[in-house]
This record gives sequence, C-alpha cells and structure tokens, in this order.
Amino acid sequence: MRTRKIDDNRLIALLDEGKLQKDIARELGVSEPAITKRMKKLFPERYTMPEAYNGLTEKEQKFVLQKVKGKNNTEAALVTYECNSRETAKAVGSQLMDKPEIQQSITEIMNQTGLTRQYRISRLKAHVDNQVDPHVSLKGLDMAFRLGNDYPAQKSVNLNIEAHTILNIDNYRIKYEKDED
Repeated sequence: MRTRKIDDNRLIALLDEGKLQKDIARELGVSEPAITKRMKKLFPERYTMPEAYNGLTEKEQKFVLQKVKGKNNTEAALVTYECNSRETAKAVGSQLMDKPEIQQSITEIMNQTGLTRQYRISRLKAHVDNQVDPHVSLKGLDMAFRLGNDYPAQKSVNLNIEAHTILNIDNYRIKYEKDED
C-alpha cells in the first residue's frame, strides 16, 4: 500500500491554525490541488452545495456563483442572463437579491468556505489591531460584507418642496426713488 504524502492530522492542525491551503501545500511539500483533493475527502460537507442552492433554477445558481466570486449584482446578472443593457442587468440583479433563497444560498456557501460573519469581524479586528495593508484587506472585507448583505439597505427619499417668497416691493421702490434724487 502506498504511503500518503499528506498527513491528515497535520493537515487538520494547520487548518485549525487558520493557515491558507497554499501555505499548507508549501509546508507539506505538495501541490495546492493535492490539498484541495484531500480536503474534499476529509470534509465532504464543505464541498457540497447547500439545499437552498439546489432548489434554485440553473440561471439563479449561476448568478449565486458569480456573486460568491465577488461580482456585484449588475455584473453577475450580465454574465448569467441575456440583458440588453446595464440598466436591465441592474434591475434583474436587484430582483434576484430580493429573493430569500438567493440570499440564503450565498450566505450558506460563504459559511461553508469559512467566510462566516464572525470570521469577517475577526479579520476586521486583526486589520485594526495589526495595521496590515489597508487597501487589500479592507477591499476584501468590503466584498465579504456586500456578499453577506451585512450593509444596511440604502434608502433614498425624494422631497418636492414648493417655496413661495413674499416680497414687499414698496421697500425697494422707496430705496430706488431716493437713489434717483
């Protein structure tokens, strides 16, 4: 029987330390795909799609995967649906994101991959505490928070105000008449 290159106990320990798959691969002296393949066997629940995802139509599933990859609603709709314009794609993306099943699918996939809300909050704390590269880490956190719909909904209000100014013209006439003299 062939001996395994990847020690499962060591792999699990490195994962528990929070190491990335590429760092684990480097440390164990194997390729990243080898780590992924082994993790699929050790943790099959991480690599199966959630029930909410399986209940979506094929196009909705593609939209969800585009969102998880980091695309915004409009870009995901443009890739997935045959939209004639960005405005149409924006409307389609917004309608899809209003569906609870879509939101649940995105959240469950993020949780499976380790991007839980708690993890994102801890990364933000690490950024604040350690002063890591702000451009990279904050952009990643922004994307993660957008994916999880953790930003408050933006609301806009249109106000139509009709204002009337009452002007006493007599004061100006008097001033004008005095200036002429």
